[in-house]
This record gives sequence, C-alpha cells and structure tokens, in this order.
Amino acid sequence: MLRTRIVVGADGSPSSIAAVRWAAAEAELRDAELRVLTAYQRQVPGQQGDAGAASIVHEAVRQARSVAPGIDVRGIAHPGYAAPMLLHAAEEAVLLVVGDRARGSVPGQPAGSVGSQVATQARTSVVVVRGRPDCDTGPVVVGIDSDAAGEAIVKRAFEEAAMRGAPVLAVTAASEGGRSAAKEALGTELDGRLDPWRQKFPHVHAEHEYVSGRPDQVLVDRCEQARLVVVGPRRHGYEGVLLGAVGSRLLRRADCPVLIAR
Repeated sequence: MLRTRIVVGADGSPSSIAAVRWAAAEAELRDAELRVLTAYQRQVPGQQGDAGAASIVHEAVRQARSVAPGIDVRGIAHPGYAAPMLLHAAEEAVLLVVGDRARGSVPGQPAGSVGSQVATQARTSVVVVRGRPDCDTGPVVVGIDSDAAGEAIVKRAFEEAAMRGAPVLAVTAASEGGRSAAKEALGTELDGRLDPWRQKFPHVHAEHEYVSGRPDQVLVDRCEQARLVVVGPRRHGYEGVLLGAVGSRLLRRADCPVLIAR
C-alpha cells in the first residue's frame, strides 16, 4: 500500500532544522513517511561537498526522530541545485516543507531564494516554516472574501484545523470608509459561507472576523497568535507562480508557518 509522503529540505541552517522538526510532527500527525533531502555541488569553492551533505542529512534525520520516533524517515543527499531537486521530489508528495531562510540554490543567490522558488513553483502544497519557535496553539487562520474561487482554501483551512484539533479564524479585511450597513451585510454573508464547512466539520469551532485594514497587514497581525495560516496561489495570471501581495507578505512577515495550498 502506498503511504502518504512528506518531503522536507535540509541545509544545516537553524531554519531548516525547524522545518525538519515541523515536518516530522506533521508526518506523525498524517501517518506519513518523511523524506529529508539536501543538495550539494561538487567542485564549488566554499561548498562542503558530499561529506558535508551526508552530515547535514544525518543530523536532520536525528532531529526528525527526536520529535517523532515512530515515523518512517529517510535522508537523501543529491548532487545538484536545491530548488529543482525539491520540486522534483515534491511531485510524489502531498506536502513540501522548507525553512524560511533556505540557502540559495545557486552561488550568489540571496538567502531565502530556495524557499521562495519552491513556494511559488511547486505543484503540491508547500509549508514555509517560520515565525515563533513553538506554534502548537492558536487557530488556523485563513483569509476569506467575496470571491467564490477561494472556497477551496477555506476548505483546506477546516481540514487542517480538524486534524490538529484547532479552531478556524476566517478573516476579511476591507479598506476604511464605506457604509457601515453594507459592511455589516457583507460580513453576515461571508460568515454564512462558513456554515457548510461548520456542518461538515462539526468539531471545528469557526469564527469570522471583519476588520478594517489592508488584507496582507491584517493577516500578518493575526498570525501572531496562530498555529498556521493558509493561503492559495494568486487566481489571476499563471497560477502556481504568483502568490499576490498577501501571500508574498506572509512569506516574509508571518509569525507562524505558512501553508500555500494547492
């Protein structure tokens, strides 16, 4: 029987260790196998080569087993560039996990470039682990607006909350001004759109919050008390490459892990 697989990238940095530990807990939660991958380049000045990569993998696997001793975990070191390796491996995974400050896959690239590439280009869902060191309390946060195309993201938020025994906080942000009666009506309408998911997930407590402000800033603020924030790829343009202003800001500023759901 095929098992669910989670792939996590490791490069030896503190942020990648945090990603490995988060991925291990997630593998235990989902009863999934975990694959820890690191990339190395031969004959590149300043790179540790295969011996250094093997050491990184060994430590990452040790960290994973310290979090979830019973999971099926295996570490693999591949020559090549990190981002293409992770994107290829993620094609057979339900989730790809990276740290928020992954090293560049090409010498000279800025820190974080690998995380940005996989977050925007992967065909599977991606979690960028960032923010507070222990994000195991608080709600699963998701943005909700009048666009019906966002229903799949709301559904994913409920699924993640149900798996974690967490509540859902659905947030709608609107600019200042406008008639209060119209805002109240929209808020009531959007709250009602949660009802089908409340019925499907009766054990998940869900609240809707309608606040004034920029959507990206409001969601960043709510992440300060969240265990996970769920966003989707931008729905205009080439889906899977563009995250839009909200997703991009969350990848830079969120104080909890960010799930880009696909």
